[in-house]
Amino acid sequence: MAGRGEMNCVPPIVDDRIQIFRNGRWQKAIEPLHDDRPDLAGVGLAMSYAEELLKKNLAQKVGLIPCAVGFTSIEQWLSGTALYQRALTTVRKSGDQLHAILWHQGESDADIESRANRYRERFIELVQTLRRDLDGPGLPFISGELGDFINAGIGFPFSRKISAIFRELEATLPNYTCVSAEGLTATADGLHFNAPSLREFGRRYAKAYQDLISRQKI
Repeated sequence: MAGRGEMNCVPPIVDDRIQIFRNGRWQKAIEPLHDDRPDLAGVGLAMSYAEELLKKNLAQKVGLIPCAVGFTSIEQWLSGTALYQRALTTVRKSGDQLHAILWHQGESDADIESRANRYRERFIELVQTLRRDLDGPGLPFISGELGDFINAGIGFPFSRKISAIFRELEATLPNYTCVSAEGLTATADGLHFNAPSLREFGRRYAKAYQDLISRQKI
């Protein structure tokens, strides 16, 4: 997810131990992390995710590799597409070991029932091909529910179906988990999570990662 949270609504997270891979090199991470839409780019969930990993001593440093592009469907991220190939290339160029994939998408597939009905199959395909192409068969994959505020009133009547798919797949996809969006709220557009909610969402993603790697050790 390319964060759209309001930059002036939460204190910035600044930590030399949180790095971002941008323009072909590692550098200190400063929000906004994504540059897909400079006019809309804002707070996302990755910085509080990274901060929480450090607080829990789950890492000594955290490297973020932002690849998200807003307003895209899952079809645009499947193997063979330009976005998929760009993500693979970026990760490989980083020269570092990937420890998890954070995924938050689905609004663009929640507007038409036929797209929502295909989402489960497409999502499984995405997880499997990314793990294959990144040589990480057990790579943790974490998704998050869509906000409860996303509904038919704003043109996305199948958002709850997408969230249900994310939850149901916890029973069948190995090393995968879904993060609850319960209680999180939107910006004024009624579509994107606001900055305080994204900070909380990032902490929930960190807890989900902690739980996944704990289960791997059992």
